[in-house]
This record gives sequence, structure tokens and C-alpha cells, in this order.
Amino acid sequence: MGKDNDRFNKLKVILIERKRKMWVDLRDEIFRKLGKDYNAQFDTPQDIEDLSVLDHVEDLGLTVSDIRRQELEMLDAALRKVEEGTYGKCDSCGVLIEEERLKLMPYTGYCVRCQAEMESGGGKKPTM
Repeated sequence: MGKDNDRFNKLKVILIERKRKMWVDLRDEIFRKLGKDYNAQFDTPQDIEDLSVLDHVEDLGLTVSDIRRQELEMLDAALRKVEEGTYGKCDSCGVLIEEERLKLMPYTGYCVRCQAEMESGGGKKPTM
């Protein structure tokens, strides 16, 4: 059991780091799209509603796909599985997913075999 806990603790760190990096990348992308004018707004006091990042993002027409919503949701789902004690088990067949696969795609819910079967049309649709 201790070895499994070590494995999952390492993978949990990978999940959290991946999510943190995505948020940093997203923040950087938003600031790039908002440009220098946005940064200059913070030099002078304004109404709090004028400073709402969400308002500015909406004004730019950023879509949910621009912020990689799906991958963030999958990372959150994987972190919930860690807390529930089900992380690392294939959602289809229940076997433990290979550690190397989880390191590469920490949010995957399927072992290689089940993923391949689903991609070839032999099972329910994969979530990665």
C-alpha cells in the first residue's frame, strides 16, 4: 500500500504542476491578447467593475476553447479521483494505468488497450 501511495503522491504533484502551468500560460496568453493598453489601465485608479478581467476577456471575444477548458476539467477530474482513491484505474476495465502513461497524460482515464479499442470504435467515447 505504501508503494501505491508514493506512486499516487508523485502523480498528484504532476497533476497539480500541470494545472498550475496551464493557469500561468493562460494568464500570459490573456495579457498578450489584452496588450499594453490593458496594463496601462492599472496605473490609474478606476472603478472596480472597469478592472474586471472577465469583462476584458469577454470584450476580446476569447472563447472557452481559447483557455483550454476541456484539459482543465480533465485535470480537475483526475485530482478528484486522487482524493477518492480511484486515480490511476482505467475507467473502462479497472486495471491500473501504466505509470509512464500517467506521467505523460496525467488526466487520462483509460489504459492503452481500452483507449485503442475506443479509438477504433469498439467502446464508449474516451475522455483522454
